[in-house]
Amino acid sequence: MYLSEDYVSHELHRAAEQRMLRDLERRRVIAERAAETAAAGDGVTDAGRLRRGIRALLPRRLGPLTPPRPATP
Repeated sequence: MYLSEDYVSHELHRAAEQRMLRDLERRRVIAERAAETAAAGDGVTDAGRLRRGIRALLPRRLGPLTPPRPATP
């Protein structure tokens, strides 16, 4: 057996694994997009809550900062 044959079979196997991972990721993205478009009419994501951006999660204004209490013995 030649080493080049072993190398070629290893490269083919590695390429097939990479292709399988890409296909799985593509299928996952397609499924997520299909779920989002199916729920888009309701305004709900697949997590069951309204879609909100990061700015909507932050408070509008920061409240006044209270200084820490001094330690009393």
